[in-house]
Amino acid sequence: MSFDSVVLPHLDAGYTLARHLLGDASDAEDVVQESVLRALRYFHTLRDPSGARAWFLAIVRRECWSERGQGTMRFPTVPYDDAPPATLTDPAAAPDAAAQRTMLVARVSAAIAALPERLRETLVLREVQQCTYEEIALITEVPLGTVMSRLARARARLAESLENFVDPGDIS
Repeated sequence: MSFDSVVLPHLDAGYTLARHLLGDASDAEDVVQESVLRALRYFHTLRDPSGARAWFLAIVRRECWSERGQGTMRFPTVPYDDAPPATLTDPAAAPDAAAQRTMLVARVSAAIAALPERLRETLVLREVQQCTYEEIALITEVPLGTVMSRLARARARLAESLENFVDPGDIS
């Protein structure tokens, strides 16, 4: 079991989580870099390599909290200033459809960014990172029931904020 083969494949997932939690690409890069150093330092404590992703994401999450100081994260409530990924728009689609898709991505990103931090991190871990409820509980250090209630509240708030923009059935 080597660090390179067990932890490094999860760098993108760590960056994505940090980017969503911190809202700044540069800060996210710094946090992931610091997380890799911490993971390397404590690699000997990882008992099960199959749980490396959750273990590393927990480190990234804690580093994000550390970045924001003393357990009180103050996440930005504005959408990313980055353009949405080009892969989300079908190049063969009509310009109107592409523009609508771009607007939808921007609106959903803004709605996610506006969620309270605990709900946002749970939603990002589940819907973006596709973590299981058990992994989210491990990463966020909360009981499974808390994960489920946070996810339900996050989805409800997201649906509410997007109710005039998209069909709620598309969100939940």
